[in-house]
Amino acid sequence: MLVALVRKLFLTLITLILLSLISYHILLRDPLNSFEDLTGIPAYFSYLQNLLNGDLGISYNNGEPLTQQILSVFPATISLSLSALLVSLLLGLPLGFLAANQRHNLLGKTLTTLGSVSLAVPVFWLALVLLYYSSVQQWEIAAVGEIHPIYEINNDTGFRLLDAFLTDSEHRLKIIQNALHHLALPTLILAIPATLEVMRFTQQRAEYVAKQTYVKVAQTRGWSPFKVWRTHIVQNTLPAIVLMITRTLTLIFAFSMLIENVFSWGGIGRWLINALTAQDYNAISAGVMAIGLYVLLIDLLTSLITTLLDPSNKKDWYVK
Repeated sequence: MLVALVRKLFLTLITLILLSLISYHILLRDPLNSFEDLTGIPAYFSYLQNLLNGDLGISYNNGEPLTQQILSVFPATISLSLSALLVSLLLGLPLGFLAANQRHNLLGKTLTTLGSVSLAVPVFWLALVLLYYSSVQQWEIAAVGEIHPIYEINNDTGFRLLDAFLTDSEHRLKIIQNALHHLALPTLILAIPATLEVMRFTQQRAEYVAKQTYVKVAQTRGWSPFKVWRTHIVQNTLPAIVLMITRTLTLIFAFSMLIENVFSWGGIGRWLINALTAQDYNAISAGVMAIGLYVLLIDLLTSLITTLLDPSNKKDWYVK
């Protein structure tokens, strides 16, 4: 187990080094950083030392520390991604099992077809269309931003909904309701491709488990279809889905950065686009490094959880 853990950490370290090289190259694209004293191997190691100390530099746009800016905008994207992931799991898991159980029927074939187009959903276009339609219909969820400007709450955690719960205002219920209204539509849009992806993976895994010998033995012994699904198929499908959550969360994270400008959502995607518009290479470099580090941490954590939950993967941790 220790050998596999060291191997995983080593691969993560190699990826971080490559990511730092890309980030450093972006930093040198700025004419102000292309002087002789900021180039070369010593300058790169100095840049690495600043990264290890948590110093990402300052923004040329407003002169504020980039570390503080990233920490202030990242929670908005994370809250949006997690809410969409929760909805996709609640909908995608039962639909995936249903598609696997009814794979020979019209319903199962329809769900299979929908799952195959999960990555082809144009979320940016969908965000524009649904926002326009909900605005025309005057729905409550037709809102932009994270919360209405009329409500003032302390930014204690960076997560607007959590801050709304923690506020001591006499209008706390109204603030929570307003935060949910702002969160609902972008969550729904991000959950559409994510739900289809979860459904597709769940169906494929459930069909694979259904073909195993122990399932056929249980059917031969006269077990009811419900008992076979509950005892074997569902229990052997769910642990494998943990690894799929990483890909789904990464997919949602990437899509959320695309639609944050549409909804004026104050996340890392909108912040990074503003940095690109202003040609703030320091901010672009720091944003690339922060996003890459976030994805790598999620992948490392998911690999560990998958190994602990799925006994079939534990043998890999003992390979010498």
